[in-house]
Amino acid sequence: MQGMKIRSPWRKKNYRPLSFSKNSGWRISKGQLHLSLGRGRPRIDLSIPTVLDSATGEEVDPGLWGEIQLCWDRDKRRFSLHIPYETLREVSVGDALSAIDEGIINSMALATWVDDKTIDVTIINGREAPAIKRQRNKAVGQLQHKISKCKNGSKKHKRLVTAKKKINSKAKLSLRDFDHQVSNKAANHVISHNTARVIVGDVRGIEKETKSKRRMGRHGRQQLSQWSRGRQERYLKDKTGLDLDFLNESGSTKTCPACLTRNRPSGRPYRCKNPICGFTCHRDAVGAINILQKALCGEYTPIGPDIKVRVTYLRAVERWSLDQREAHPKVQCRKARARSSAQNRALSEATQISKPKLANSSTSTDSSVPDQLVVVA
Repeated sequence: MQGMKIRSPWRKKNYRPLSFSKNSGWRISKGQLHLSLGRGRPRIDLSIPTVLDSATGEEVDPGLWGEIQLCWDRDKRRFSLHIPYETLREVSVGDALSAIDEGIINSMALATWVDDKTIDVTIINGREAPAIKRQRNKAVGQLQHKISKCKNGSKKHKRLVTAKKKINSKAKLSLRDFDHQVSNKAANHVISHNTARVIVGDVRGIEKETKSKRRMGRHGRQQLSQWSRGRQERYLKDKTGLDLDFLNESGSTKTCPACLTRNRPSGRPYRCKNPICGFTCHRDAVGAINILQKALCGEYTPIGPDIKVRVTYLRAVERWSLDQREAHPKVQCRKARARSSAQNRALSEATQISKPKLANSSTSTDSSVPDQLVVVA
């Protein structure tokens, strides 16, 4: 019909995963992976994917693969294979016990007795995850505001929806990598101390009823609802081969591990207000030590005045801090070149002025700052 705009009907497409059982749904022959869709239907032939063990980084033999699923990723708009595999790593044969205090600012703080006089504490910084989520939430919110003003099915609407899915996909990959990094560093602590049992402070359900009971503001509720604590615990369980036991952690970060005095710390540092004690340490380290003592003795028990607490700070993902960037000469040279080139371009467009000289950046005294910091309290 002339003069009328005709468009094919639109409907929402739902995709469900396709499962291929081992030895019957999928098989490997002639250097290819064959996925069977049933009798009378053509099969799917793929090149054999490389599957790496998340703990050791070694390639997993296809004989250890399980049921394969072909899943549709709505954000990336493509199919992906989910391949589970059987792990052959040995469970720790030691007799040590490790306690974990979980949080949003610091993802995990692990405490383990090394000997009768020393406690090792590893704190894994988790500030990158809230930054990724905050950036994603702001970008998605801006796009959603624009989408609400568009007509469904228009070109602009489709373009904005595609951009929204791209942001969600990028953030999902970054958060998955972050959780793997956190669990990997936590597993290194557990394995290096020959831990046979892992105790985790029970924070399950902490995000429930926070609004009705007015326990937290909207920003805190958003961080709790988007906290990927469960996935980190699952990754840690897979990497260590140990089951995680949960223990009530109420008052663990307020109780002094040296004299059991109740304090209300502000910020990350912890200082006991008892003038006789004066114990100082990291707040999350105090929580992990108290959980460890409660798991060993059944209640919060003082560790003693002569105990040495050795705290190690780790970044979940290796990034350069501001101090490292300022101390590294190569970064200073790059920044100087970038500033000078931008300035020269601006000056050349306006008037003919001689180029400014680059500042000498080789006067830095410290060219390397360690990615981890060990503090003994």
